[in-house]
Amino acid sequence: MSEKISEKDLEQIFIASRLKKKNPLWIFLKFVVIFILVFAVVYFALNYSAYIQKIKFWYRDEFIPSEKPLSDIILGPSDVNKEKDSYFPNIEDNSIFVERIDIKAPITFRVENEEKAVSDNLKKGVIHIAGTSLPGENGNVFITGHSSNYPWVSSKYNAVFALLDKEVIGDLILVKFQNVNYVYQIEEKFVVGPTETSVMNVYAEYPTLTMMTCTPVGTNLNRLIIRAKQILPDPKNNIGGSIEEQNTNRLPAGVR
Repeated sequence: MSEKISEKDLEQIFIASRLKKKNPLWIFLKFVVIFILVFAVVYFALNYSAYIQKIKFWYRDEFIPSEKPLSDIILGPSDVNKEKDSYFPNIEDNSIFVERIDIKAPITFRVENEEKAVSDNLKKGVIHIAGTSLPGENGNVFITGHSSNYPWVSSKYNAVFALLDKEVIGDLILVKFQNVNYVYQIEEKFVVGPTETSVMNVYAEYPTLTMMTCTPVGTNLNRLIIRAKQILPDPKNNIGGSIEEQNTNRLPAGVR
């Protein structure tokens, strides 16, 4: 004969079941896991373009042999005419080529350091901040671009500098300005806060190119800075420019 379950037994089972379901630690952990998953999905969706670039870069870096024609020429045999135009990658005038990450983008020069002007012109590519030096001048050429941007902003340059953190010391950057090729070699790579305006100052030892974007991707918490020195044409032939501080009141707003 099977044993009968008493009313007291049923009450204990019911109470135990309710206590188990309402365990506060379990509820909290479940909430945390769901929150993290939702946050991760939303974050990836908002920064989709930047992370797709990072995935593609990882694949190229791991599985595809690297080709660096600019480095092969500039850092190659000394008897090569390194200023000959035919040796350079074919890019449009007023544009930039970052070799390691294979980025080609137009540059809008002399953009005022004002949030609306910065935001509007970043839709067209990267921008040069008015008041800083121009290529071929002594001083600091300051260029900035997005590492990510809101997906509802229509532009193919929303993540143009998403891979800038992959650059290493010694890499080469080509800027074509007024149909002259300027080659810069990276000297420094570092992160600063959003109020560190000293990165816009002139570097007195030699003409420089400074590139800036926001980091981590999808935020504007800090700024990634790449500083490079001009190696071609011979910087001794540069003209103009100022060795005074130029337009250093604030870092460009409107960059992500």
